[in-house]
Amino acid sequence: MPETLRFRHPLFTALLAVYWAALAALLIRLGYYNSFIALNSLHQPWLDYPMFLLTHMGDALILTSFIALFLARRRPDLVLLVIAAVLITGLFGQILKNTVFDEWDRPLRALEGITEVHTVAGYKMYHNSFPSGHSIVAAAAITILVVSLRPGRLVQALLALAVMIVSYTRIYVGVHFAGDVLAGTFIGYAGSLLVHYLLAGQLKGWTSKLTEVRSRRLRRFLFALAAVSIVAGVWLVTELM
Repeated sequence: MPETLRFRHPLFTALLAVYWAALAALLIRLGYYNSFIALNSLHQPWLDYPMFLLTHMGDALILTSFIALFLARRRPDLVLLVIAAVLITGLFGQILKNTVFDEWDRPLRALEGITEVHTVAGYKMYHNSFPSGHSIVAAAAITILVVSLRPGRLVQALLALAVMIVSYTRIYVGVHFAGDVLAGTFIGYAGSLLVHYLLAGQLKGWTSKLTEVRSRRLRRFLFALAAVSIVAGVWLVTELM
């Protein structure tokens, strides 16, 4: 059986499954719109700014760059794998957004005239709601880390919690429905398992065969790219504030 499918990360998967089940139950019980209204209404003034910052940890530019800063020198193959997972699953999500679900509006437009949507720091979006791209990115990048590094139970639990929090912030800041988040996290998780199965061995083999000079150049390139991307990502966030 392929390594990825042996589930050496049972707690991480189990916690995400509980999260998916909770969202699905809420959707079934309250419906697509009312489930969002119920969750979005759970806001506090002191939480707004932290949630605004946390939601951008689902931004591909920011999350992959943070991962690269920590891993570029020791595991360039893993950095490349994270980038591949985020790009592939993110592209799949964007295709869904702009084709099959092109007419699915976000809460601010879909619930206009029905209820007031809580938003944060002027962060407002109106179109292409399904699925949640930030949820895809967070689930894909973090799942790749769990599958590749095989951390202990405590770290698995913390990383699963990170996926839940980042994806939930998309509801809190008023830009996605619960169904968008449920689909996004599942796509990110399942897609990253497939990417790991197809590419992990190849990327590790390729990087291990590099000469010392080329390996050093690759590490420096990834580190520099991550540093520049972090600056660019933070600048984009400040522009929204």
